Amino acid sequence: MNRLVMWVSLLACAMIQGMLPSWQSMGQAKPPLLLGAVIYYALSRENTLYLEAAILAGLLQDSLDLTPHGFSVLAFVTVGLLVHQYRDRVFGEHWFTHIMLGVACSVLVTFILYILLVGGSLRKDIPFSFVLTKALGMSLLGIVIIPLVYKSVETLDHAMGNVRRGEI
Repeated sequence: MNRLVMWVSLLACAMIQGMLPSWQSMGQAKPPLLLGAVIYYALSRENTLYLEAAILAGLLQDSLDLTPHGFSVLAFVTVGLLVHQYRDRVFGEHWFTHIMLGVACSVLVTFILYILLVGGSLRKDIPFSFVLTKALGMSLLGIVIIPLVYKSVETLDHAMGNVRRGEI
C-alpha cells in the first residue's frame, strides 16, 4: 500500500505541477510539488522508498519540461539522499523544517540542473543571473508549496493506514 500511495501522490503532484503556470519574472520557476513529495518520503521513511520516489519524481519532472530525461533524477536522488542522511538531526514533523528544506532543496536542485546542462554542453547560453533568479523563485515557491505537499501526502498516508500518528 505504501507504493500505491507514493505513485498516486507523485502522479497527482505531477499533474498539478504541469497545470500550474510558471513565474516569468522569477526565471520561469514552477511550483516544486514533486520535490515536496521527495522531501516527504526522505524525511518519513526508513527504507529505500524515498529513492524510488526520487527516481519517479525525477522522471516525471523531466517529462513536464524540456530537460533531457535523467537530469532531474540525479538532482532529486541527490536531494533525497541528503535529506534522508540528516533526517535524524532535524525536527521532521515541524513545518519550519519543511520550509527550510523547501528553500534549500529548491536551490540545490536548480543548481544541479544548471551544472548538468552547462557541463553536458546541452545549454551554453544560460546566463548565471537567470539561474539565480530561478533559484530565488523556486525557493520562494518552496516556502509555501513544500509544507502543503508534505501535509497532504502525510494525510493521505494516515488515511490509507500506512503510518500511525506519532510514527513519522
